[in-house]
Amino acid sequence: TILQLYRPHAGVDAIMRHTEQLLARVTGGAVTVDGRRIDLRPPFLRLPVLDAFERWAGVSKDEALRLANEDEDRFFEKLAFDVEAGIATLDTGVFVTDYPISQASLARKNPSDPRFAERFELYVAGVELCNGFGELVDPVEQRARLLSDQELRRAKGKPVYPIDERFLAALGAMPEAAGNAIGFDRLVALTCGTRAIGDVMSFTDDEL
Repeated sequence: TILQLYRPHAGVDAIMRHTEQLLARVTGGAVTVDGRRIDLRPPFLRLPVLDAFERWAGVSKDEALRLANEDEDRFFEKLAFDVEAGIATLDTGVFVTDYPISQASLARKNPSDPRFAERFELYVAGVELCNGFGELVDPVEQRARLLSDQELRRAKGKPVYPIDERFLAALGAMPEAAGNAIGFDRLVALTCGTRAIGDVMSFTDDEL
């Protein structure tokens, strides 16, 4: 279950503050998972993803950026097995920020450095809880990105999906905004002291 929200006329920093306040209100400012107390009082730690690669994967920022742009399989392998494992050791909420633009096809470019996107993910006790953007609402730029994605898929022999013209038309009517997609079941699970969403669901997939 996903709680997806948008805040018009707001930037990515505003939606991160909104998310912090939401979690603090829901959890009372902390959760206890596997005997560990995770502090969820704002402000949460903000950690650029390339800094996280350098810290836990032993990969320089320049090399991590190259992997993101040229070798996504290796980038995601390092992210999943090294970076996320390192983040899981922290006893606070952590916003991982400043993803390379190649890893955020629906997010605005960072105006101060267009190599990166206004994208963040929030981790709590090693659980990826949400994925947020400064929303890309420019239909011209979004079309160019979708066309580029089509070419990449075609070059790799993957199915090439048509461009959603209704989506692009809707972008043109959307104000500047920031948005976030929060894993509601994951939030409930963490609040109840577990990482497993099956523990808080009435019926899991394997029971149906």
